[in-house]
Amino acid sequence: MIQQLDLKAALLYYRGAPSAAGDYWQIHSVEKDKAGVPVLREGIPVERRTLAELCKEILPSLYQNFGWIDPGLLAYGAGSEGPLLFWRPSIRRSIYFGRTLNLESGIVTWPALVFLARPKELHVFAVNADQRPELDTPLLMPPFFNIYEDCRVCLGTTRAPATCWPDETQRWGEAFYKSEFTQAGAKDRLFLKRGSLAAFWRSRPAAKTNGFPYKQLKGAGLTIRDLLRRAGLQKDKNRR
Repeated sequence: MIQQLDLKAALLYYRGAPSAAGDYWQIHSVEKDKAGVPVLREGIPVERRTLAELCKEILPSLYQNFGWIDPGLLAYGAGSEGPLLFWRPSIRRSIYFGRTLNLESGIVTWPALVFLARPKELHVFAVNADQRPELDTPLLMPPFFNIYEDCRVCLGTTRAPATCWPDETQRWGEAFYKSEFTQAGAKDRLFLKRGSLAAFWRSRPAAKTNGFPYKQLKGAGLTIRDLLRRAGLQKDKNRR
């Protein structure tokens, strides 16, 4: 059975000229004329509180409450699709290589990393930062297999989260750390100033120092600020 719906009101968005005081929303009542055609009546400006209540009613997921916020969280978008931008410091932990690479898995020093996560998509960058990076901190190419030219990770069978809530940084990070690196995603020269990725990681377990050799990595040509803009998490002040 088809239910008949009657149009009772319309929410309209008005955009002013660049010199106008600002854009705003109005609710217009709708009445039918003698011919039964809906007609907009005079509108009433909508307060921010009313808009917030409307959004909460339509999209409750936008208003999910969070408890503890990970100190490595750099930025995030609204809703379950993010994007999610976060940082992880350098750490000593296991790395896993597939048999085809003929490399020994084991405990190594990982570089500090910056992750940009979206559902079914993950980008990763190295960063020479022992503390939370700043907006102008330069990013480095990640010296890993399974990564394409644009620093996007080939997720393959990686058990990555399906959503990008701010409280899921731990799950996204662990999904990358625990993944198995199996093949080259791009040419080695895109990541390293010299040598191959295989030779680089073959020497890591034997390294006596806990520090990571950031000087061997090529720059990504981006800063945190650039990455925020690319992800749509920060407006470009030069754009109108």
